[in-house]
Formats: sequence, C-alpha cells, structure tokens
Amino acid sequence: MKKLNAILRLSAAAVMMASTLASFADEQKAPLTAEGDGLTTHFRRFKTTPEALVISGPGIYTRNLNTLRSLSGRELRQYGKQLIDADANPFCNMFFLISSDGKKNEGAIVANVNEADILYKVNRKKLGTPYAAAYTADALRILLATDSGLVVLNAPDRAVVDRMPLPYREVEILEPSSNGYYLAVAQGSELSVFNLEEKTLRKEWDFEVKINDIAFNDNCTELAVVTDDGVLSIYDTRNFLIKKTIDDLEQALSCSYNFDGKYIAVAESPERIVVINLLNTSDREVIEVPDGSLSTLRFVPDSQDKTLLVYNSLNAVNVRPMGHLTPYFARLVNDEANEKLNEWLKMMPGETMEEYRARVNDETRERQKRLFEEEISTRLAPDMLSMSSVSLGKYDRANGVLEVDFSNMPSIFLPVPETDLASFKGNEGLEFRNPKYGVLADDNFELIYAEVYNNTNGKTYIYNNIERTPLNFMADEDNVVSLELILQQQMEEQKLEEMRVKVVEEAKSRNVISDHTNITVDSRIEPDFDANGKKILNYHVNFSYQVDPGFTATEDFAPGKYHAEQSGAAGAMLALVKEALEGDFAQYVKEGKKLAVTLSGTADATPIVSRIPYDGAYGDIVEVPVYQNGKIRPMTIHPKELVTENEQLAFLRAFSVQDYLNKNIDTLDKMNSSYRYDINVAEGKGAEFRRITIEFNFIDAF
Repeated sequence: MKKLNAILRLSAAAVMMASTLASFADEQKAPLTAEGDGLTTHFRRFKTTPEALVISGPGIYTRNLNTLRSLSGRELRQYGKQLIDADANPFCNMFFLISSDGKKNEGAIVANVNEADILYKVNRKKLGTPYAAAYTADALRILLATDSGLVVLNAPDRAVVDRMPLPYREVEILEPSSNGYYLAVAQGSELSVFNLEEKTLRKEWDFEVKINDIAFNDNCTELAVVTDDGVLSIYDTRNFLIKKTIDDLEQALSCSYNFDGKYIAVAESPERIVVINLLNTSDREVIEVPDGSLSTLRFVPDSQDKTLLVYNSLNAVNVRPMGHLTPYFARLVNDEANEKLNEWLKMMPGETMEEYRARVNDETRERQKRLFEEEISTRLAPDMLSMSSVSLGKYDRANGVLEVDFSNMPSIFLPVPETDLASFKGNEGLEFRNPKYGVLADDNFELIYAEVYNNTNGKTYIYNNIERTPLNFMADEDNVVSLELILQQQMEEQKLEEMRVKVVEEAKSRNVISDHTNITVDSRIEPDFDANGKKILNYHVNFSYQVDPGFTATEDFAPGKYHAEQSGAAGAMLALVKEALEGDFAQYVKEGKKLAVTLSGTADATPIVSRIPYDGAYGDIVEVPVYQNGKIRPMTIHPKELVTENEQLAFLRAFSVQDYLNKNIDTLDKMNSSYRYDINVAEGKGAEFRRITIEFNFIDAF
C-alpha cells in the first residue's frame, strides 16, 4: 500500500468539534509565539515532526509513527505497528485507528483516555483488510474502506449495516460530505465520488498525477482536489463539472476551505501556505513556514467560532488566527434577504386570497427582494466613502454624466448639467449623503445610490443605480419557487390556521390551556438538490408555542418535568400536529419518502438541586447525538439515574415528542424518517424558558 501523505484527518464533523482549540495556549505551560504578517501563531514543540493531526478531547492530537499523543505530549496510545490512518469521532471521545506492520493492516477503536482499552477490532476475515476510516458528521455511522469494499458500521454498537463495492483495493483518502450525500475515495491519481445514499457512482477521474488531498466546502456544493503537479481543481457537486482551476501552486500538498467557502488554504510547499480568495483569485495571502516540513493544514473554529488555521511544521503544531478574512458578504446578503422575503410572502392577518394575489406576483417579488438586498448590503458595508480617495474623471457630454472615481469601489457616473461643471473642483466640497451599497460578483461593495452635495454651488446631484439586477451573479432559476406553489402553501397554511383554532378551543374547553398560550404554525418551501444533483423542493412545517409569563408554571412544564403530556401547551400543540398529519398534510406522508424532523427542547438556567430521576420511559440513552449551539455532543442518560444537567432535561423534552409521534401517528412509520435533537439552556430562569418546538422537513415534497 502507498503510504498516506501526512493527512490532517478532520472529518466535517470533527471540524465542528474543534472548539477545544480555544484552550490551545492554556494547555502549554510556556507557550511560544512567532510573529508574521501582524498575526500571532501559537505553536507546540515536539521531539519529532507530526505526521498527521486529529482534533479530539482537550486539544490537538498528533499521529506519528506508532504513537498517538495529546498536544501536551501525553501518550494516548502506542502500537507495535505503524499508524497509517486515524479519525476522531464527532464527539471527540474516541478514535478509529488503522495500523500496519508492512504485511497486514489492523483496525481498532480506542477511547480518548490514557490507558485506552480496545473497544472494537476489525475482523479481517469478515470485513476485509482496512485501509482508511471516517466517521459521518451525524456521529451515527463509521465508513470503513477495506480491500473488499466499503463497510458501513453503526457507530454506537459497531454492527455492520451496509456494504458497497469500491473501485480501489487500497483506498488512501476517504472523505464523506457533511450532508451525507457524497463519499469521495482516492488512490494514487484516481478519484471516485459516490452517491452515498443510493450507493451509485456519480463521477470518476484519473488525474494522471498523485492526488494529495480533497475537501468538500461547508455547504457541500463544491469539491476541491489538489494534485502533485500544483493544480487545484474545484467541481460543482450538482453535476461534478469543473468550476475553477488554479495551476500555479507548486506541490499543492494539502487544502482546506474556510467555513463560508470564500477562501481556500493550500499548502504550496513544505515552507509556504497560500490563502486564496476564490471570488478573486488574485487576492492571496502568503504564510511562510520558516521551519519547513509542512504537509497538512485545516481551517477550524475556536470556541467563539472565530477562524483558525492549523498546520504542522518541523517538530511543531501551529495554530494561526485568521479572523481578518472578510466574510462572504454576497452569501450573507442573499441568505438574509431570502429569510425576509419568505416572511413577506406570507399572507398578512386579515388578507384575502384576492388581495394576496394582487400584492404578490413575479414583479413585486423581484422588487421586494431587491429592496431587502439593498437594505442588508448597506448595513453590512463598512464606511466605504470615508476610507476612499475620491477623484473626478471624464465628462460624457452626450449623456451628461461626470465620472467619479473611488480608490476602493467601482466608479460611478453622476448626472451633472454641463453648465455646472465649473463648480466641480476636484473632490473638494463634495459630500456624499444617504449612501446605499450593493455587492458585486467579486464580493466587493459598489455604490448604488448617493445624494452628492456640492458645497461650491449648493446643489445636490442624485446618483441612482438601485434598479440594477440584484445579486444576479448568485441568481439561479433552479433556486426559485414558483408562485403557484407559494399560493398552494399559503392555502394550506390557512387550513392549518383553521385546525389550530379548532384544537386550541377544544384544549381551552378542557382547561388544558387558556388564552395565555399561543400556538403558532409556520411553513415555507425551499429549493434544494438531491444527491444526484436533481432540483427538488422541500416543504418545512414548524410547530411552536409561547406561554405568557406568569402562566407557564400551570400551562407548560413544571420544574423537573419532561414528558410532553406533562405540559398542557405541548400537549395541545401535539394534538394539532396529529390532526394535520392525518388530515390535509397526509398527502406529503408518502412511503419511502425522506422526512427530516428537528425536535428542539429548552430548559431554563435554574440549577438542579433536587433529585430528578430518569424513569426510563425512553429506554437506555447512550451517546445519542444532540446539537447545542450548532455543535454536536453525546447525550447519555441511563434508567433510574438522576438527571443532573439542564441539558439532559432539554433533551428529554425533545425526545418526548418523538415518543409521542411514534405512538400516535402510525403513518410516519412508512417514511424514511430521521430525527435531529436541538437542545438549549436559556440564560434566564423560570417556566417560560421550558418548551419544545417541532419542525418537519418533507424532502422532495412536490
């Protein structure tokens, strides 16, 4: 088997857990620093150069020859054989290790403790000889590449749940996408990408030179490949056609996207890193590595989600803050504008369908989107004018416009009568009032509106380019939902509102809730693409409730309670869910169709001082993946044990909803359903912070 180049084994999920890097400096008794480009790089010295890095537990772990060590140098695990691959599970509390004695490979899972027992060992007779392993981002599966193909293991109990043939016996790079759609595998110069859901081949390449690294961007819309001839190739994952090629990167040893996909870092050589703005590839930052021996790098977030760049060098691991990288403004503007547009597209209280049709059409929708983009761009833009050098250019007599040039933005053409030109003396006496900005394709800002006051003659001249095409470089008709479907959604939301009123009144008649409980239903249609690149439309339906302060203790969860039926408000909401899914929304409950359910549970900040036993109603809960503040963590609660954390209460409240759905809505059983648990512990104390919400996402619903 060809040895893996020093590969930084960070699955997308392990990257999410890299917040432990915030304690990087704290772990070192005498941290060393190196100044460069005005930034400080923290690094940890070792006796040997780390071959690879794994993010786990309290910090960064290094893989070198036959030893796995913590950043502080503590030996975690040592083998008599060489470690050729390692991956941390998304919880960062255990490792999948693959070792070799040169004749045969072995695979094992060990816990993240000093004297780690082997928790699992690959049976080569049954599974084949292991070469690479990776955990999926949701922590539910382990992907194991062997000489007999891909073996999919259930992460909690390591049972084999699936198999798939692979084109290579000795896989060197194994990279699943974080959305679970794709699996990329490489050996030598060859690369194949599979639809992991259907176990079908999407694309294969032979680059004719060695593949050094591959990476999916954060939203899995791009795949980057770096090869030994110094070429970076970026592919669109919808069709796996080439989007961009950069071919001046020397050896191109390793690559990593930053978290919004605007930048990519490439290890050009053992002595140099280049960070490239993918929207303007001439915008590059070079990071020198004086000690050399650089082979691997990755972007990771700290505990405040600030961007760090981690890379190895001679006898060291380096962590470099990269907070100076500018955000992907166009994406921020587009995402927020779409959120605002979704709200604008909803029927207003009391609005009739006829009034709605008159207000909402293709023309008004486009105009409103433009207004939102203008508002958001102007808010996000720095004070471009105060940072700019302004000068006057040529005058176009045919059109009556004067060119105004800026040092940090494109020029504008200001309408000025020729008779007024004499009052314009360079940039002296010009004041730009009420400026508005837009975002260009290269993610820089442009001035789209300004009132230019000339102190010399006391006149104001208006520059107005607001009617420009809004973010046309991001526009894609495949991402537009037709008005017909939006009208259908609004009519169904009206039906949901009628159901809501009926269910609420019935609950009030039984004194389960009062007028102080407000149940809400919200829906939206979102365009998406499946793992084959086909456009689909997903239907999101969200159920939530709010109880007025002062009434939560009687109408919602009492302290320490977590069963949904122990909350009048939650029970009424679930009754509405049942009626909706068995009524008008039954049309979306189709056999074999995908349904993603997000269950959110919230607890307040009141410390748990009394005994709250878990009654075991939901079985033995062992390392169930939950998300808190967007980061994955394991949840374990054994029957008859005491609940000691508010996070556990929040989870039990969320899980009680799944228990209700399983017991009361039989039709969901025929769908391909997945559940995600979001938990939150509020900063405030009181019953108003104890609640649950449900979101159903019907995938490819229309």
